[in-house]
Amino acid sequence: MTAAEIDRVFDPFFTTRLGRGGTGLGLSVVHGIITDHDGQISIKSTPGIGTSITFSIPLAGNELN
Repeated sequence: MTAAEIDRVFDPFFTTRLGRGGTGLGLSVVHGIITDHDGQISIKSTPGIGTSITFSIPLAGNELN
């Protein structure tokens, strides 16, 4: 993905799969779920090579007393 695509990748209905299916809702929904659970999501991409999406969420029941 290009830098411009990465900037928009979490926008609802944004897709890079024109003509090949996809609604552009998947990453938008995932982003909402991850951030609602105090998590983080990041993207690294090299155009023509590939894209990695990494996320983390806190361990449940890991509250500090």
